[in-house]
Amino acid sequence: MFRLAPYELLRFRTLLQRLGLVFAILVPTIYGGIYLWSNWDPYKRLDRVPVAVVNEDRPVQVQGRTVNAGADFVSELRKDRLLDWHFTDSGTASHGLGHGRYYAVITVPPDFSSRLTSGATGMPEKAAMSIRLDDSNNYLVGVMAKTIQSELERKISAAAVSAYFEAAFGKLTELHSGLSDAANGASELNTGLGKAKDGSAQLVNGLVAAKQGSAQLVTGLAQADSGTEQLADGLTQLKAGTARLAPGAAQVAGGVHELASTAVPLAELAAGSLPKLANEASSVTSDAARLTSAATVLTQRLAKDTGAVDGWLRDVAARHPDVAKSPHYRALLGSLRSVDGTAEPRLRDLAARFPAVTDTYGYWTALDVARKLDATLPGLLHRLAVRYHIAPDDPVYGPLLELADTIAERTADLARTTAHVNTVAMGLAADANCFEQVVPALRKKLLEGASGLRTLDKGAAAVATGARQLDDGATPLLAGAQKLHTGAGQLLAGGRQLDSGNAQLLSGAIQLDDGNAQLKAGAGKLASGLASARDQIPLVGNGDQHRAAENFANPVNVRTSNAHPAKVYGRGLAPFFIAIGLWVFGIVAFLMMRPVSGRLLAGRLGAGTVAFAAYLPVLAVGLVAALVLFLVLDVGLGLDPVSTAGTLGLMALGIAAFAAIVQFLRVAVGAVGDALALVLLITQLVSCGGLYPVQTLPQPFRVIHRVIPMTYLVEPLRTTISGGLASRALRDAGILGLYLLAALALLVLTVRLQRRWTMSRLKPDLEL
Repeated sequence: MFRLAPYELLRFRTLLQRLGLVFAILVPTIYGGIYLWSNWDPYKRLDRVPVAVVNEDRPVQVQGRTVNAGADFVSELRKDRLLDWHFTDSGTASHGLGHGRYYAVITVPPDFSSRLTSGATGMPEKAAMSIRLDDSNNYLVGVMAKTIQSELERKISAAAVSAYFEAAFGKLTELHSGLSDAANGASELNTGLGKAKDGSAQLVNGLVAAKQGSAQLVTGLAQADSGTEQLADGLTQLKAGTARLAPGAAQVAGGVHELASTAVPLAELAAGSLPKLANEASSVTSDAARLTSAATVLTQRLAKDTGAVDGWLRDVAARHPDVAKSPHYRALLGSLRSVDGTAEPRLRDLAARFPAVTDTYGYWTALDVARKLDATLPGLLHRLAVRYHIAPDDPVYGPLLELADTIAERTADLARTTAHVNTVAMGLAADANCFEQVVPALRKKLLEGASGLRTLDKGAAAVATGARQLDDGATPLLAGAQKLHTGAGQLLAGGRQLDSGNAQLLSGAIQLDDGNAQLKAGAGKLASGLASARDQIPLVGNGDQHRAAENFANPVNVRTSNAHPAKVYGRGLAPFFIAIGLWVFGIVAFLMMRPVSGRLLAGRLGAGTVAFAAYLPVLAVGLVAALVLFLVLDVGLGLDPVSTAGTLGLMALGIAAFAAIVQFLRVAVGAVGDALALVLLITQLVSCGGLYPVQTLPQPFRVIHRVIPMTYLVEPLRTTISGGLASRALRDAGILGLYLLAALALLVLTVRLQRRWTMSRLKPDLEL
């Protein structure tokens, strides 16, 4: 077979025949080399692709600085020439895109900066940027645009996020300052509530003393009531005795002496105690009046101030009807009723809207009263919540506002209780006045009775003669004693009411003191919470804001590594086009060379000898063609494989396997074999995974991928050119070698079968 093989090559004697053989050798180079040359590194020359950039963005002012994100984006493009940027206006860009001068137009809209910085002043809005293409100019420009789109998006996002964070850092500084002011205000509030707690404690102590005094007064009045009852009983007995005085003088003398020894000290005691009792009752009623006056002044002041401002406003509205229709007027009335801390600024807004209000009599007084209303605890709390955007359900502010409402309610309860006590005290004062008016006459009569008893005691004779006079004098004395007893009972009832009122007042004061304690604790927690929140807000100096914003915009440096880089587009696709070129050689070679010589088929040599004698010339030419292709790719384009020997060995194995497969098809079915070889070429182009990963192919092609020979040439060539696992390359080379052996075995079998001549073989329907 080695002796017969050269005869097929010696058959090419003429120049044209030899040129045809050279053409067959150059087919792999023409197909694979020229394509790879033209597309070896297309992305290296992307900076020659003209792209128009239109910047219509308008700068905005945010936090005292100018943000011009569109200009920043253009500056980034000027620094990195990914494409051939042409910075122009919208009309020129559109005209150039339509006439093919530009392949794409990037437009920055007018609201680009305002949308990027919208998060610093309210709800963030998404900025937009458009890239217009025209596939009628070149479709692959769109593919290239998608390739660099990630880099453009990174530059856009970096500029956008940097602008946003630079604006946001100003807000953080303002928030830190506001929380610091709020923490100081809460601390001052805590100090003021501490003073209020001390005052409520003093009020409780004073009411405890008042309660003790009223209890002692009730005890004394009970004793006085018991004494007057005894006095009335004694005078009743005296009256009965004087009535029986006349019948028995001797008995009268003894009874009068006994009466004198008992009644005189009692009368003197009552006469001496009555003025003191009257003075104590008057003092108690006076203290109760002062207490009720002090307790009600708190609520009366607020009502008076609010009523004064409300009356002045209604007078202004009556004089100026346009003021009454203004929303500023209605908002001011609502602020006065709810005491939300905005009365003064709303009054100033009304005056600014209607200058005639400032000329109205009482305007400055009303402004001063509104300022005092805003300085109350509810007003301060409402202003604190509005200023720092504290929600009503805030865990600190909510309880604080509830405590303020509780203080207001308990102050109103205290006012109602003291009003009741004042009413009782006024009745008690009236009784005390009546008692004071009766005391002199009663005291006088008691003294006169004591003097008469002494006179009666001195002489029984005088008693007998004055018995009638004594009886006449005892009657009014008895009536006065009964009146005294009745007055003492009323005074005792009033004292008990005063004591009950003091008890209620003391209970309300204790509740007020407890509420102040809770309010002080809440204010302390508020101050601590605000200080903690202030300390947790990061502060960035003005000089570091730009660097910090850039770090936030690009928080991570992503480093990409490649274990076996292909480096350029053409080097990555070289295995695919080398395999295609070698297969195409098998198709073209048998257009010039015979699959098997007819003389050999008709000879007596064995089928194996004939088959290999026909195969070796094609193999020799194919090896030369593979070597030429490798030299062109390596020397001319810089293929620079990791393993030159491995690459050459795989190319030799590939040309041997592909030539054997195509030769088998030509010998087996004649001219139809070329068509089958072409179909196999197309099938392998889409199934071998040379362009896209196999996983992206439809299911039928993924199945075919594992049973076609081109797969086992493309994959090991990637390893020998770019690098990879040698074991996997050896495995694929072994599988490709099995394809070679199978094709040669089939070729020998086909040659054996072809020695049977038929009419269809002598005169085929199709011949090339």
